Amino acid sequence: GTLGVLVGVVIALAFLFQKTKIGLAMRAAASNPESSRLVGIRVGRMLMLGWALAAALGAIAGVLVAPKLFLEPNMMLGVQIYAFAAATLGGFDSPVGAVVGGLIVGVAENLAGSYVDFIGSELKLVVALAIIFAVLLVKPAGLFGKPQVARV
Repeated sequence: GTLGVLVGVVIALAFLFQKTKIGLAMRAAASNPESSRLVGIRVGRMLMLGWALAAALGAIAGVLVAPKLFLEPNMMLGVQIYAFAAATLGGFDSPVGAVVGGLIVGVAENLAGSYVDFIGSELKLVVALAIIFAVLLVKPAGLFGKPQVARV
């Protein structure tokens, strides 16, 4: 069920950002707010919509992970580290890369927990941190990310 919801959300977001005027306005407001204002896009509303969309996605993620976690103040800490590792591995500017990165991180930490004796089930979170460290050393843009080039 979680994988089905994930695929549905990714398809809906891709449709929103690629095929609708609101998605185009959100992308324009994020990349160049001044020019967006000049062509009539309400940047404040687009930012508000972006934050609302982020809150909705966070709520969906919370609902999907709630059966596996106990209610405590730090209950989402591990999930956040895994999500950051997935985004780092896939690339921060690539939604498909983040999904692929999430699948790779999940498989890698389960395989390491099963087959590496000193990791076991207690140190599985270290695998995600090691992936973040390795990716930032080797390819900071991630697998699907585009490196930022600045003109001087």
